[in-house]
Amino acid sequence: MRRAGRRLLAGTVAAVALSAAAAPLVHADPPAHDFFWPYGRVSDGGANVSPEVQPILALVNGVVCGADETKVAPAGDPDAGKTVYVVDILADGSSPGQRPGCGHAGDLVTFYFPASGRLALQHPSFTAGPARVDLDLGPSLSERRFVPLSASDGAP
Repeated sequence: MRRAGRRLLAGTVAAVALSAAAAPLVHADPPAHDFFWPYGRVSDGGANVSPEVQPILALVNGVVCGADETKVAPAGDPDAGKTVYVVDILADGSSPGQRPGCGHAGDLVTFYFPASGRLALQHPSFTAGPARVDLDLGPSLSERRFVPLSASDGAP
């Protein structure tokens, strides 16, 4: 019986020690987000964009750091019936939830709408957390074609 009592006591001490070691982890604050998530309306001259549901890419320093789709806000939403978006834009880094070359505080964000072939006129600064940024589409991007040059007439 003494042997069983010692085992029970040793098991109890081990359980208390483990729970004491884990206690700080349970009460720790979750890590702060370092990504930027702008949201708001997207319009074309004050009207909904066409098509209303289309991809949106967020570029920082020429790198695609976020992507999503526009949608039409449902009834009950303050922007009901309007084209809206939200994009999570990653911060620079190699940790989970980050991407090398992406946002640092103050970097400008460019929004591209590939289905429309247009950029947004607004370029907000990257900052961790949410921010309402209503977007207006700029003019269509021009198409550039390159033709290879070839030497003719025996010219060197």
